[in-house]
Amino acid sequence: MSALDELNAHLGIIKSQHTTGPTNDYEKIQKTIMAILALVSTAEKTGTATPDLSQLFEDEVAVLESKIDTINAMMPPITSFVTYGANPISAAIDLARAVARRAETTLSQISEASAYARAAQAYINRLSDFLYIQARYVDFVEAVTQAVTSTLNGAGASKSPTLSSENDMTLAKAKAILKIIESKAQEQNLPIVAACVNAAGNPIAVHVMDGAFLVSYEAALAKAYTATALKMPTADLHKLVQPGQQFYGLEAIGNGKILPIGGGVPLFNREGQLVGAVGVSGGSAEEDHELASMAL
Repeated sequence: MSALDELNAHLGIIKSQHTTGPTNDYEKIQKTIMAILALVSTAEKTGTATPDLSQLFEDEVAVLESKIDTINAMMPPITSFVTYGANPISAAIDLARAVARRAETTLSQISEASAYARAAQAYINRLSDFLYIQARYVDFVEAVTQAVTSTLNGAGASKSPTLSSENDMTLAKAKAILKIIESKAQEQNLPIVAACVNAAGNPIAVHVMDGAFLVSYEAALAKAYTATALKMPTADLHKLVQPGQQFYGLEAIGNGKILPIGGGVPLFNREGQLVGAVGVSGGSAEEDHELASMAL
């Protein structure tokens, strides 16, 4: 079963390079393959008849299927043939998938003599599908990241008016901004949460009005962080994450911190340097954006 051993070696390479992501558990997959190698090789050497073990790797198969569903839900459907090699990691995963297919063929050839091989064949089949969709997810993240980078480098990012000649968001400045926003929200009878962050996206001040929804707290911080990370109002970003647009799927790679809904506005100093951002939540997207824009 050299193909399984080769597959494990490829997974080791991927594991050493692909260290981030919500669906990566190559260590567990490697251990399962090692168990398959031990079971199949033992049965081959002894020639011992084995019982029906079709459910032997049922739990492992279920895990792979769950991960496949998770990844599919995080990106748009694949509608065309894929050319491999979009980036080094996805290329390595595609190579491992090809080896997995070869290992599946080998298991199929010995399945009549080994119930272990028959049980393992189902697992390797789902593993190859998992590797395929994992490689496409890596390509997807790379494409979205490049689109974001291109925009931030001047291909469409919108800067906001200047705040001051200083480079940092101070607590005093944040309080002054939030006071203005609160005053306007009171005029509109909107109980909102307003958050102010620095250029690194870290909170400087958060103001919670009486009657504000609990969920508005996290939403205001997320909008402020998003406006800082993307250097654009979240109202503008909302248009770019729609299906078919250049940032579609951005939320899936933002680890829950990206919220492209109106209400986040970045702040720049007179030299065009990012100072921080404001996030507002509690009204409609349009109302939140209008209030956040008061910070300008």
